[in-house]
Amino acid sequence: MSVYVKTCMADFAAVRHSYDVSVNDVALAAVSGGFRALLQSRGEVPDKHAVRSLVPVSTRAPGQESVPDNQVSLMLPYLPVDLADPRDRLNAVHERVQTLRPRHEPEAGEAITRAAEHGLFAPVARGIQLGIRVAATTGRNGDHHCAGSSAHALRVGPRTGGAAPYVPIADRVRIGVAMFSYRDDLVFGLTGDYGTAADLPVLARAITTSLAELVGLAQCTETTT
Repeated sequence: MSVYVKTCMADFAAVRHSYDVSVNDVALAAVSGGFRALLQSRGEVPDKHAVRSLVPVSTRAPGQESVPDNQVSLMLPYLPVDLADPRDRLNAVHERVQTLRPRHEPEAGEAITRAAEHGLFAPVARGIQLGIRVAATTGRNGDHHCAGSSAHALRVGPRTGGAAPYVPIADRVRIGVAMFSYRDDLVFGLTGDYGTAADLPVLARAITTSLAELVGLAQCTETTT
């Protein structure tokens, strides 16, 4: 089961500018609010360790911006679904991502991507499976929730009619969230196991509401400054 949420990049830019964070921070904060609402709708407690995310990180060295290949790694921060205030969630996401960088977590993920370049399928497969198990955390009936995976398309060439991201679910992961930005849009692609996550539209609506809360706070900040 897949559901897509199309949002406006201008909203993310407004929040980013008001709070001096990244677009990815804003997106993850919106997803955090979405998962918090989803857990509450199920009667579950949005614990601080309820949802973990896979966050891509660029490992491209300075001066290699023109090299046409993917040089990315990953980090695994918990999403602050335990925080009720949307501004607190945004600050928590920003701080957690910034904290993981000095701990060399991106370098750990980079080792897996380097191995993939040499065709070491078995070790790479085990690494990816481990990443899924580590990133996913237990929810209702032993289910797992995993959010993350963000990509950005360059604004070059003919404009397409649009694109939607998709991340497969595997192992005991029951919900996956992918993000893809292109020109003026950022699209969330939600994938869920229909048998245990038929309420995926609840998450979709909650992400939209969570983003709207952040945009409203940003507008208030701009008004008072």
